[in-house]
Amino acid sequence: MDVPDYQWGVAVEIWKEIDALARENDVRVAIEMHPHNLVFSPVTLKRLVDEAGTTDIGAEMDPSHLMWQGMDKVASIKWLGPLVFHAAAKNATLCPGADIRGAPDTSFARVPAEAPGKVPTGYGFWCNAWPENPAWKFVAVGLGNDVPFWTEFLRALAEINPDMAVNIEHEDAAYSQTEDLALAAKNLHSAAAAL
Repeated sequence: MDVPDYQWGVAVEIWKEIDALARENDVRVAIEMHPHNLVFSPVTLKRLVDEAGTTDIGAEMDPSHLMWQGMDKVASIKWLGPLVFHAAAKNATLCPGADIRGAPDTSFARVPAEAPGKVPTGYGFWCNAWPENPAWKFVAVGLGNDVPFWTEFLRALAEINPDMAVNIEHEDAAYSQTEDLALAAKNLHSAAAAL
């Protein structure tokens, strides 16, 4: 318990400063809850907000990171409520490798910048090399979770903020940037129409 206690002590002081800077500049900072980070779940995000006493720190709701941890994404949105500042439409699915690797799979490898055949992502960089039998992988919106899931995801966000933008985040290595975007947009439009 000493290691996480130390990490929380450091993080709380840093995020107090970031929150003050955000407030001073009239912006809000949305943290992406990601495994392998101190803030990886709704509970840890709320802990940071509470312990640091922040007013301008909240969540960037990327459901893909909650998916491969086995969390209920809609329940997480409802539990966080107004602490959800921003949302991404990004999907993930568990793979057979989860049986021996576990959800917080750390067996990825770095890809050198000069390596040929890098896997492009939607933001102009490349993915780490995936293990041969990963525990999870990112997939296009609609492939890991179907349209009814995305309808409920959008419904939960709309209950918090009806004007919240939901950005499509592309990281499915099986699709080009435009293919993934088209598939995600189609599925999100279907989900929104079902509202």
